[in-house]
Amino acid sequence: MSDSQILFNLVWIVIIFVLAFFFILAEFALVSTRSSQIEDALAQKKGNPKRLKLALHMVNNLNEYLSTTQVGTTATSLILGWIGEDTLRSFFNHILGISLQNSTSLKAVSSVVALLLLTYLQVVLTEIVPKNISIDLPLKMLNLTVTPLHVFHTIAYPFVWLLNISATGIVKMLGMKPADTESEVFTQSEILRLSQASVTSGQLDKNDLLYMQRAFDLNDKVAKDIMIDRTRLYVVDITDTIKDVIKDYLQQGFSRFPVVAENDKDKILGYVYAYDFVRQSQVNDQLSISHILRSIVTVPESMPIQNILKQMIAKQTPIVVVVDEYGGTSGIVTDKDIYEELFGTVKDEVDNVSEEYIIKNSDLSYTVSGKTTLYDFQRYFKTDIQEFKESDSVTLAGYLIDKYPELHLNSQIKLDQFSLKVTEFEHSYADKLLVTIPAAAKSSNNQNLVALKDNTEQ
Repeated sequence: MSDSQILFNLVWIVIIFVLAFFFILAEFALVSTRSSQIEDALAQKKGNPKRLKLALHMVNNLNEYLSTTQVGTTATSLILGWIGEDTLRSFFNHILGISLQNSTSLKAVSSVVALLLLTYLQVVLTEIVPKNISIDLPLKMLNLTVTPLHVFHTIAYPFVWLLNISATGIVKMLGMKPADTESEVFTQSEILRLSQASVTSGQLDKNDLLYMQRAFDLNDKVAKDIMIDRTRLYVVDITDTIKDVIKDYLQQGFSRFPVVAENDKDKILGYVYAYDFVRQSQVNDQLSISHILRSIVTVPESMPIQNILKQMIAKQTPIVVVVDEYGGTSGIVTDKDIYEELFGTVKDEVDNVSEEYIIKNSDLSYTVSGKTTLYDFQRYFKTDIQEFKESDSVTLAGYLIDKYPELHLNSQIKLDQFSLKVTEFEHSYADKLLVTIPAAAKSSNNQNLVALKDNTEQ
């Protein structure tokens, strides 16, 4: 090969390397850029609107434009293979002044060296380097390559169309469905992992991730998981007067009271609101509360929380009664109970700040209320207890009663890694338990434990 031919081929090799670099850069920019990123850039007027709209079109038609980049990549690889090895071998022979006319072995060695060097340069310069750049700066690289890629796509469109049709036909013949790039969806766990990565990189505030986790948890809960159970439900009778309810209000501090007939919690008629009876007391405090009674909605224990919230909004009521399968009252759910599942407990002027379900003692044991739900027990102690999953009970006390009918004061139970001791027992109900855990488990949990009623741990 003559010197001029070697120089001409080397120039072409450099040009082909640049083109190969471009196609890989464009390919990884396309797959690394989300349509939401481009839409945000358009909304915030960051960059050339025409280029951004073209980039959005490409990302939304990913298969078509990836085929374009693959055509370019394949073409450049074929050209490099065609002229590269022979040109580099001749170039080495020229600069080393070696004649290979009569030496088969030296010719083979020179060809292998030329092929290895060409492969090395191709992998590094046209694969790894552009890939890393596009992954690091996807939107910028897409903006940079979008116009020339569109031009090449227009020129090569007939061939690209033929390739896509052929590939789709083969995939269908194999009994599979061609990929739909416009219907990409993420599971809850994937969304949380992506959000966690955004928090780590500083793109998302950690509180936003916390609210997201709580929202997903709330979506899996039903009425019985967050209700105020009937044992803690304070009610007033329909025969009470305004004056009687005001006394209850001053003693209990509740702004709303369920109203029952015959002092029976299974016969809830509605509820009364503090503003109504305080205002009415200025006129006649001997009037029956039936005159200010508000209607109340009933929902089953199994109703999802999101459906309860929809009912509250539709009926414009802040409180619903939860009933069991027999129609008896299980408890109530208020709008505050739902909001606190998302945002954590907000103590108001009448809340008892010492009212907690789980209290950490000085000796690193825990005093746990029997009313603690199985879900919250696991969440608090960062554990997953298989026995709880197999139980139909909601609270810890209910689980223990079902599991251990002979339960009594000072009973000691081994539950997974926990040791439980009944410290308060009344009417076949374990009201308080002392919970201890092994030292190894303590060290892994202590950093993250918070009061359960605060509802801030996920």
